[in-house]
Amino acid sequence: MIPRMTTPHDQILVFLVDDHQMWRQLLRLQLDMESDLHVVGEAADGPSAVEQVAELAPDIVLLDLDLGGRSGLAYVGQLHEAAPSARIVALSGTDKVEDMVEAFRSGAVGFLSKQHPVEEFPSALRSVQAGQSLLPAEAASAVLTAFREEARPVAASPIATAGLSARELEVLNLLARSMSNREIAAELFISENTVKNHVSNVLSKLEARTRVEAVTSALSTGLIDLPSDADV
Repeated sequence: MIPRMTTPHDQILVFLVDDHQMWRQLLRLQLDMESDLHVVGEAADGPSAVEQVAELAPDIVLLDLDLGGRSGLAYVGQLHEAAPSARIVALSGTDKVEDMVEAFRSGAVGFLSKQHPVEEFPSALRSVQAGQSLLPAEAASAVLTAFREEARPVAASPIATAGLSARELEVLNLLARSMSNREIAAELFISENTVKNHVSNVLSKLEARTRVEAVTSALSTGLIDLPSDADV
């Protein structure tokens, strides 16, 4: 059995899955420079990652899409079973929108390209830990469109419709337009703190961890419909 790491309570625990050792070392060095981030383990393949993640229970799993010729996304389900609360962020050597769509379809909550400076990774992981979806704006529309086309709309359940207030439903529709908290506040003439509270309530009631999950869940149940002019 792998011993659990003892770390400060406020640290974000990260697990790395990549078959390139030099890349793992580079990323580990970058993340461990941050006082609130700590790499608890790493693996070069999926099976080893699943085993270690079950023992170490990290907050975030950075999962490479290409593990020696096999897609890392094939292990997303097993990783979720091993550590249900872990957020999975896909890593890719490209910025292909198709890869981003596939990553979110598989259950990832974020996407990072290795073409981006590793210095940007710490702030990105903090955003993921805070419940935000890590998705480039140029890919957001493609991701949500893919979810909408694949989902079979059904009548929204009484629990879902009764659970959201009229204002929360308004906020949810604006989230579907990829509006920021500041933009939603301006649109509804309320404070940003009030928007944050509404967003938190929406995520809780829809049992979603991120905004993208909340919107896609609402789309699939017919609770909302994505406007044709939405830029999400």
